[in-house]
Amino acid sequence: MPLIRFNNIIFLLFGVLLAACNTTRNVPANKYLLEKNDVAIVGDKLSREDIDGIIRQQPNYKRFGVKWRLMAYNVIDSVKVADKRQRKNIQLREKNKKRLIREDRINSRRVERARKKGNKLYTHKTVHLKDTADPQMFIREWYKYKIGRPPVIFDSTQFLKSIEQLNAYLKKKGYYYGDVNGIVEFSGEKKCVANYLISTGERYMIDSVYLICPNKEVAQHYQLFIDSKQDKPLIGKPFDADLLDDHRSDISKFMRDSSFYGFSPKSVRYIVDTNYTNMKVKLGVEIGDRVVTYLEYKDSVSFIPYKKYMIENVYFHMPDTVHLEGDYFTKVSERRLPDYDKEFLHTFDTLAYVNVRDAKLGEVNPDMIFLYNGKLYLKPRVFEIYSYVYGGEKYYEKNMEATYNRLRGLDMFNEIKTKITEDKEHGSIEVHHYMMRGKRQSFSFEPRATNSNGFLGVSANVQFVNKNLFGGAEHLKIGISGGLESQPPVLQEQNGEVIQTSERSLNTIEISPTIQLEVPGFFPFRSTKLARKRRPQTIIGTAYNYQDRQEFTRGTFQLSYDWEFIVRRTHRFQVGFPLVSVIKFISIDKTDEFDTKLKDLNDLFIFDAYSNQFVWQDWRFKYEYNISEKLNRRHKFQMFYSTIVDPAGNVLSMFRDIQDTLQNGKYGINGVAYSQFMRVDNEFVFSQPFSKERSMNFRVMLGAGVPYGNSENSLPYDYSFFAGGANDIRGWPARTMGPGVYKYYLDTNRTITQLGNFKLGGSAEWRFPINSFFKAAFFMDAGNIWTFSEDPNRLGGNITSDWYKQLMVSSGVGIRIDFEYFIFRLDIAVPVRNPSLPVGTQWVWNDHTDYYQYVKDELGYIPVSTPNPFKIRYHFGIGYPF
Repeated sequence: MPLIRFNNIIFLLFGVLLAACNTTRNVPANKYLLEKNDVAIVGDKLSREDIDGIIRQQPNYKRFGVKWRLMAYNVIDSVKVADKRQRKNIQLREKNKKRLIREDRINSRRVERARKKGNKLYTHKTVHLKDTADPQMFIREWYKYKIGRPPVIFDSTQFLKSIEQLNAYLKKKGYYYGDVNGIVEFSGEKKCVANYLISTGERYMIDSVYLICPNKEVAQHYQLFIDSKQDKPLIGKPFDADLLDDHRSDISKFMRDSSFYGFSPKSVRYIVDTNYTNMKVKLGVEIGDRVVTYLEYKDSVSFIPYKKYMIENVYFHMPDTVHLEGDYFTKVSERRLPDYDKEFLHTFDTLAYVNVRDAKLGEVNPDMIFLYNGKLYLKPRVFEIYSYVYGGEKYYEKNMEATYNRLRGLDMFNEIKTKITEDKEHGSIEVHHYMMRGKRQSFSFEPRATNSNGFLGVSANVQFVNKNLFGGAEHLKIGISGGLESQPPVLQEQNGEVIQTSERSLNTIEISPTIQLEVPGFFPFRSTKLARKRRPQTIIGTAYNYQDRQEFTRGTFQLSYDWEFIVRRTHRFQVGFPLVSVIKFISIDKTDEFDTKLKDLNDLFIFDAYSNQFVWQDWRFKYEYNISEKLNRRHKFQMFYSTIVDPAGNVLSMFRDIQDTLQNGKYGINGVAYSQFMRVDNEFVFSQPFSKERSMNFRVMLGAGVPYGNSENSLPYDYSFFAGGANDIRGWPARTMGPGVYKYYLDTNRTITQLGNFKLGGSAEWRFPINSFFKAAFFMDAGNIWTFSEDPNRLGGNITSDWYKQLMVSSGVGIRIDFEYFIFRLDIAVPVRNPSLPVGTQWVWNDHTDYYQYVKDELGYIPVSTPNPFKIRYHFGIGYPF
C-alpha cells in the first residue's frame, strides 16, 4: 500500500511538471508564443546588447533550454488563483467592517467617559485596517505572478516597429546604406520565431575635422582639449551619433572645468560633408555663443560670448535655530521678513573667514562667508579642508562637484543644496551652499550572520555615534559586539592509534568593545592646501577582543593611529602615525591540557603562535587602487589592488639595554617578549564583464612576513598566513592547507590550524545567472603557504625553488542566492591536485591505492582517521569570495 501511494505521488508530480512544460498552455487561440528572436548580421559586427535593447518583444526568459519563469506561471491554475483571491478579498472586507465597528464602539465609550468627566477632548482610537488595494499574496499567487512570467504573445505591430527602429539604429551608427528585413516563421504548436536580417553595408568614417569658432579664447581651449587626448578624438573614427554626442559632452565638461561658466553642449554643432565615393566624412565642429534668458524677459533669449568667470564670494548658509537666542519668528517679524528665505530659514549672524596668509597682500576678498543663527556649530577650518571653492578664485565646475561630494561625505547634513547667482556683466558668480543639519547622536543595533575566513557564526553589534564632538566634524563611535562563531580545534585529539577531530560547532564566544575617533585632516597638524586636495582623515582607535574557546581564552588589546587620504579618487592611502601606528598586546590563558600538548609537540613555531605576544608597529602603510572610482570610464572591466606593509619592533630593539631579558633569551617589557618582523601582503582582483550578469573574475594573493631579531621562529598569530576556506582555496577547510608539501597525514601529532610566513594564491571564477534570484559560478583555485626555514616538525613546509610544483589546486561550482541586501553563497569544491601526496597519487583522477599503502608502509598501520585527500568540501558564505 505505501508503495502504491508513493507511485501515485510520483505520477502526480510528473503530470504537473509535464503540464508546466507545455509552454503554449496559456496562449489564446489564433495567437503565437514568441519562441525566440533570431538575428543574423551581414557585414560589420554590431553590439548584440544594443540590438536586443531595440527589439521591442523579447521571448520568455530561458536558461539551460528551459523557460523556468514561464513554467512557474503555467504550473498554477489562473482560475483557481482568481477564485481564491476573490474569496480572500471578501474576507478582508468583512474583517475591515468588524474592525470599523470595533473602532466606533471604543470611541463611543471614550466620548462618553470624557463627557462624564467634563472634558471636551478625548483620545481617538484608530484601528489598523487590512490592505485591500494591495493585499498580501498567498503562496500560489506569489509564485505565479512574482516568480512566474506570462507567455510573450507575438505582436506584428511591435515586430514592424522593431525593424523600423533597427534601420534608424544603423543610420545612427553611420551605416546609411544598410538595410533590415524581417520574416516570421510560424509552427503548428502555436509558436513562432521572429527572424531579423541586418545588412550593415559600408560605414562612413570621419576623415578630417575643422573648427569654426569666432571666440578666440574658446578656440584656444578647444585646442587644449584636443591636445589633452592621447589620440585624435574624432579623426579616423566611425561617423557615429553616440560618438559625436560624447564628444560634445566632453567639450562642454572641459570648458566648464576651465572656468567657462554655463558652457552647454547645445552650443556645439556639427557641419557634415559626406563623400559617397570613398565613404569619408569631412566634419566641422562649430562652437557658438552662450544662449541666456533673463527673468524680466522670459519669452526671449540673447546670445553672449563665453568667457571665464571668477567666484566673487562663497556663502555657507547654516540656518539651524538650536543655538538662536530668542524666538525665530519674532526676529523675522521684527525685521519685516517673510517666514522663509525661499524654502530655507533666515540667518541673522555672519562670519567672514579670510585666509591670513593672503591678508598680507592688502585688500582681500573673504575666502568663505558663514551665515548662521546664534552659534556656528562647525569650525571654519572644516570647510577649509573639505571645500575646493573659495572667493576670489576662478570658477571650475569640477571643484564645485568635488566640494559637494566631500561635504556630503562628512555625514553631518541631512540636505545640501548649492545655488549659483550670476553677474553676467562682470563675469562673476556667487556660490551659496544651503546646509540642513543632521541628527547629532544616534544608536544602532545590528544582528548579523558572520563569515570570518569561512567560519560561520552569529553576532550582534550595538553602536553609539556622536557627530561633531568638538565642533570639527569629528565622529566618535563607541560600540560593543559579541557573538558565537565556529572554529576548528587547534590540535587533533589522540586516543591510542585513532586520531579524532572535534566536531565543528558554535564553540567560540567573542566580545569586542571598541572606541574610535575620526577627525578631518591630518591631526594634530594644521590643514594645508595639500590636505584640501586629499580628503584627509585621522582615525584614532582602541579596541579589546575577548575570545573564549575550549583550549584557551584570549584577550587582545589594541591602540591605533592612522591617517587616511585619497589621491585622484582611485588611490587610497592609509599611513600609520610614526612610532605608534599600532600597539597590540595579546594575552593567552591556556588550559593545562592544551599547554602540555603544545610542549609535547616541541614545535617552537606553533608554541610561539599560541603564547602571550606584544606587537609595537613602528609604522604602517596601506595602499588601495580601485579603478571603479575613476570618472568618465569608457571600459567596463573592474580592477582592484591593495598592499599592506607592517614593520614592527624595530624601534623597541634600539632600547634593549633597558629592557628585560627573558629565560628564552629574548628581550621583553613586563615579562612579555615583543615581536620583531617585516610583513607585506598584496591582493589583486580583476573582473571582465561580458554582459550585465556574466563576468570572468580573477584574484591573485601574494604575501610574506620575515621574523627576525627578537622573533626568530615565527610571526605573531594575527600576522601569520593561512590558506583554505570559503574565501580562499576552497578545496580545503579554512586554515588547514600546507605548509608546502608537509605530509600531514603521517603526523599523528599534527595540528589542524596551519600557519606560514609566505603565501601565494590565485582564483579564477566564471559568474553567470540562472535567473534573477539564483546565480552560479564555475571556479578554480590554486595556492599554498610556506615557511622560510625548515621546521623539523613539518618537514617539506619550507619554500624552495620548486615552489610552483607545490601548488594545491581545487575546482568546483557555486550557487549564489541574491537577496538584494546580501548574497548567500554555497560553494562545492573538490581538491584536484595535492602535491603533498606520493608521486602518482597527487591528482584526483589517479588511483589512490598507493596513497594508503604509503601511509601503511611509513606508520606500520593505517590510522582510522587517515584523511581523504580529495574529499568534497561545502562552503557557506555571505557575499562573493572576492
